[in-house]
Amino acid sequence: MALHELIRITNDFLDLTATLRTAIERMEESGSSHTVLIENATPIAILTLKEIINLYHNGIADTQKAIDYASYPIISIHDDRPLDMAVEMMIDYEIRRIVLINGSGHYVGTLTQSDVLRYYESQGRVDHEVMGCLNKRNTALKVPYDTTVKGAIEQMQSAYRDVMIVMRDDNPIGIVTEKDILMLAHQKVSLENHIADYMHSPIVTAELNEKIHTIIERMKFGNFHHLLVRNGEKNLYVLSEKDLLRNYNTALEVKLEAKLRDAKATYNLLGLAFCEIIDLGDDQIIKWLNAEAMLTFGVKIDDSMSKMLGDSVWEKLMQTLRRHGGVERERIDFDGKVYEATLLEAEVNGQNILKLFLNDVSELIRLGEELRKSLEHTIELEQEKSRLYLEVASVVMLALDTEGNITLINPKGCALLGVSKEEALGKNWFDHFVDKEQVAETKALFNAVLSGEESVVEYLENQVRTKSGEKRIIAWHNAILKNTEGKIIGTFSSGEDITKIRESEREIHWMAHYDKLTKLPNRLLLSARLEHSIERSRREHKKLGVLYIDIDHFKDINESFGYETGDLVIARIAMRLEGIIRQEDTIGRVGGDEFIVVLEALEDITECERILKEIMRVFGEKVETSQSDFQLTGSIGIAIYPDDGDDGETLLKNADIALRQAKETGHNNYCYFTQEMSVQLFERVLMERELRRAVDEKEFVVYYQPQVDLHTGAIIGAEALVRWKHPSLGIIRPDMFIPLAETNQLIIPIGEEVLLQSCRCIKRLIDEGLFEGRISINVSGKQFERPDVVETINRIIGESGLDVKYVELEITESVLMSNPKALGEKLIALKALGVEVAIDDFGTGYSSLSYLKTFPIDKLKIDQSFVRGIPNDEQDSAIVKAIIAMADALGLKTIAEGIEEEDQNLFLQQHGCQQGQGYLYARPLDEKGFETYLRDYKTLR
Repeated sequence: MALHELIRITNDFLDLTATLRTAIERMEESGSSHTVLIENATPIAILTLKEIINLYHNGIADTQKAIDYASYPIISIHDDRPLDMAVEMMIDYEIRRIVLINGSGHYVGTLTQSDVLRYYESQGRVDHEVMGCLNKRNTALKVPYDTTVKGAIEQMQSAYRDVMIVMRDDNPIGIVTEKDILMLAHQKVSLENHIADYMHSPIVTAELNEKIHTIIERMKFGNFHHLLVRNGEKNLYVLSEKDLLRNYNTALEVKLEAKLRDAKATYNLLGLAFCEIIDLGDDQIIKWLNAEAMLTFGVKIDDSMSKMLGDSVWEKLMQTLRRHGGVERERIDFDGKVYEATLLEAEVNGQNILKLFLNDVSELIRLGEELRKSLEHTIELEQEKSRLYLEVASVVMLALDTEGNITLINPKGCALLGVSKEEALGKNWFDHFVDKEQVAETKALFNAVLSGEESVVEYLENQVRTKSGEKRIIAWHNAILKNTEGKIIGTFSSGEDITKIRESEREIHWMAHYDKLTKLPNRLLLSARLEHSIERSRREHKKLGVLYIDIDHFKDINESFGYETGDLVIARIAMRLEGIIRQEDTIGRVGGDEFIVVLEALEDITECERILKEIMRVFGEKVETSQSDFQLTGSIGIAIYPDDGDDGETLLKNADIALRQAKETGHNNYCYFTQEMSVQLFERVLMERELRRAVDEKEFVVYYQPQVDLHTGAIIGAEALVRWKHPSLGIIRPDMFIPLAETNQLIIPIGEEVLLQSCRCIKRLIDEGLFEGRISINVSGKQFERPDVVETINRIIGESGLDVKYVELEITESVLMSNPKALGEKLIALKALGVEVAIDDFGTGYSSLSYLKTFPIDKLKIDQSFVRGIPNDEQDSAIVKAIIAMADALGLKTIAEGIEEEDQNLFLQQHGCQQGQGYLYARPLDEKGFETYLRDYKTLR
């Protein structure tokens, strides 16, 4: 019977574009516990009931695409393969279903354990009893009746179960399966409802001595997949189709399967290629193969054997098999190599199985040929070769008699010791050439071996001294010399000079644990010492301090003066820091400009404070170099054991968090860790993750605040203000997310989205005759830093269809002066396009006003902090009047923001401010509200 004929459910697939809601509905409609996602008839991924439950538990919107949450790649098999091959793949991969494909790779259907079980049951009854199916894995997952849906799902997931029993007063009252959870997800049931409201009751039960075939008939008749089995008063088990399927093998077959699995594990360790092959008559396909076969021949499971060895070679092996009943170590030539092939035939579960072993003997054949040729030489030639080998060997050859006198030494040995052969022969090895500190020990070992008290030391390292007194480390391989009568006459050793190797090992060890520039411990060694210090502090009940130090703005030194100067500064700071810490403390360099100090055995925090003040003093001293003299500052984060953590990783993490806080409070400062910092960092990480998601989902919308002519009251423009429309939190103000967006570069895509939305909106309103002014859009410093900012702005305005004469860009003084030359060129390029430029928050930033006549600026925007105080605050009033007068003298327009009172409006009119915006005229409005505002304005006009 073909595999696809066993399939019960056929409408279990959807296109890749399907949503989670569609997938849930398809599962409900088909009664299936999965949905296969296909593309051009090819199966791509599979979404299972467990995955749906997890998404439902986590509150994932069902409008999301199913493919984003599906599992892939899928495990598939051709639909013309034997059933036992499909069952074995289910067991090997521990899966409940396997996807069937045809010869073209197109989706045919999904074979489940239920389909297999029905087929097995139809072929013959099994007299095994229920108790034979049960083990620890079948212990029932019990939940109280008042458990919520959310809590029930969590228990099901943590226990890796697909069914649970609802209990009341130690009595089972209902059952809930994964398919029931699917129904809840489909109906969007609240996770806070009680799970007991959705259970099936009463529960179908089985007895321990019931036969398996009667159980299967009851399951098939009632169309259910689980039974409750009692064993005593309190022991409850759940029996599933999966358990019944596993039990269909007899005990002998189970043992055979275990042995086969052990054999497969062994085959994977062998150096020869191994395959298990299914004989289908006209074709033989690979059922299983080890890694050696897969890598050598480039095939996989379900490939034809002719693909592996070629038609002619494989046909020859099959002919031998059919003629003699097997192939025994037959040599075959394939792909330039020689293999010994062994092919056996066996029957497993009624299926004809072939087992093929391929052993690459190419190298053995070559070596055998060489050996044959070498044996043709005479003994005299071998002796000559041995003599020559001693002469040219790259290792020391040394023979000693029973007294330790040298009886043989080769030229390499003489060169190493700095002596001639005549000087060495007859000399006592131990007295003349072994390092004095090792003579007694080495000589005692030599005598013990010769007397039989100790076995020969086949490998030994010791230190020898040369004629000049130099010490070398030699690795010796040793053997005993005996005469023809078997009497020990001495020793023979070959030695290799490993002095450089050991020196390199020491150097590598040093490089692995120390910083090359400062010679201080690196992070690896410092972490190990920190753990050791923590253990000591724990034993002695004392505190320990971890100081995370960072040089402020060090990047500027590297960028301005080069890395060589930067390295010199780092080295001098390291030397000064090392000079102020106590002998028992540790300092290490863990990054470019980062150091960590571990302060041991602190009685109280005052000791830590003393070191901190010393460190701040070190940073206060100038660092002099040939390039420049640097006045540095440093920021420090401190974590204390055990208050802030009881292991090294936690202390380092918390000290790093405190360092960030110190930097955020203005650098040149130190800060102790508090738990609130960790919470703030966690909140920041969550906010950043949400912010990235919001950028991908385009959740940012634009609000518009009208700008008016202060003398006529006419609407002459509007400012675009970004808002975050969060799916659950609603509208979020920019001050809640803009600073974070600035630090992680997300402000760039946000700014581009605001520009595009604003221009499209204004284009539509202009076309409808509702608006005639400019749209004023803020551009962040991060956007202006990009070399392609002019091209990007021009492209986005062009995409919207809005004429550039309706666009005004706002930039702050501080951004403008961060790189005057580069930004000045970009402003000139923008002016050439026809865009107007306004200075935002004027008066709060850069103190020099020379840029007003240098850069192409059209308008000054008076900051609301000054407007708020007029006309009553004399200083604010004076500043506002001065800004207006200066702008007028330079031919610039002025606009005041934050106007809320009529007397503010009157003051600005009287002193010549042309434009204004604020709550007095209108609050920021979304696009629909702004359109309504314009229509009402037009009607009133």
